[in-house]
Amino acid sequence: MVFRVQFFAAAIAAAVAFASAEARAKDDPVEAGAAAADLEDPVRLGYLENVQIGNLALELKGKLDTGADTSSIHARDVEVYKRGKRDNWVRFRLVGRGGRSIRYDQNVIRFVQIKKKVGGTIRRPVIRMPICVGGVEGRAEINLANRAEFEYDVLVGREFLANRIIVDPGKTFTSDRPCGKDADE
Repeated sequence: MVFRVQFFAAAIAAAVAFASAEARAKDDPVEAGAAAADLEDPVRLGYLENVQIGNLALELKGKLDTGADTSSIHARDVEVYKRGKRDNWVRFRLVGRGGRSIRYDQNVIRFVQIKKKVGGTIRRPVIRMPICVGGVEGRAEINLANRAEFEYDVLVGREFLANRIIVDPGKTFTSDRPCGKDADE
């Protein structure tokens, strides 16, 4: 009897997850990719990979970090401001490979407190952007950071990696799967 209850509970949970993924796919085409990725087998990638960020597919070298909850990106000229009485927005600039620079103006979905190595915390704005790693597309929560001291401008965290990507810590730049419009060709 207990086995039947557990079996039916698991079947119901799977059906709800599938229906939820289909509903997200209808509302947001980028989420459609995320929903599909959640239902497919995960892709195996190295711990360093090329990452495309935003609708304009700015390419950066990134580190896939299973120890980080959310993703983080090196943002320049960060300016948080108010639109209306309550909404926080942020202007910033990202610089990709070859010096390609793109300015963004995005809604802040929340702020996060990050622990500093030397003690204390720093408050960072968190936005939601399209991201693609190794042909795996979706939207990710990304905190805007000063990563000038780090070798890689993007840190891809568990929130994006989960159920989509398996990280092989012994490999780097393994993906030959294209992102975006290249993937359709």
